[in-house]
Parts: sequence; structure tokens; C-alpha cells
Amino acid sequence: MNFVSAIFRTALKLVLIAAAAVFALSLIVVALLSVVWVLLKALLTGRKPAFVTTFQRFNQARQQFKRGDWPTRSGPGFVRPTSDDVVDVQAHEVQAQKARGALPLDH
Repeated sequence: MNFVSAIFRTALKLVLIAAAAVFALSLIVVALLSVVWVLLKALLTGRKPAFVTTFQRFNQARQQFKRGDWPTRSGPGFVRPTSDDVVDVQAHEVQAQKARGALPLDH
């Protein structure tokens, strides 16, 4: 009885190891196919993949802040409004009937 259970445990371990190996290899194959797909798409369209441009922008912002170029009120990212941008209007309350097209409130 001990011999049979030892063989059964060994066989079960081997099956589980084989299943884990197949699962790991399938994940690697899917990852490689995804990379190949993204690279082929980038080559055919002539556009960089999204993750590349995202990391490039992140690195540019990191370098900018590393140099101490924080955006300020006088910095390049701040646009000071001119008198043409400001519009004065008279505030007034909008009537409910006018807003609904002159329909009575309880219909």
C-alpha cells in the first residue's frame, strides 16, 4: 500500500510540474507574440507604440523637474489672459418656463 501511494504521489507531482511548465511556456509565447505584433504594427504604420511615447514623455517631465524647471506663473506653461479674453456679462436668473420653451410647470 505504501509503494502504491508513493508512486501515485510521484506521478501527481510530475503531472503538476508538467502543467506548470506548459502554463509558463504558454505565457512566454503569448508575451513574445504580443511584442512581435506591436513591433510589426509599428513598422507598418510608421508610428511608435503607445508605451514608448508614454515613457518618453515621462522621462522628459522627470528631466525637466530634475533641473528645477517647475511651472510658475511666469513660466512657459502659463498664459496670462489679455483684455480680449475677458468678457463681462450681466448675470440674470433663467426662468423655468422660458428654459422649457414656455411649457407650464405641471403638465
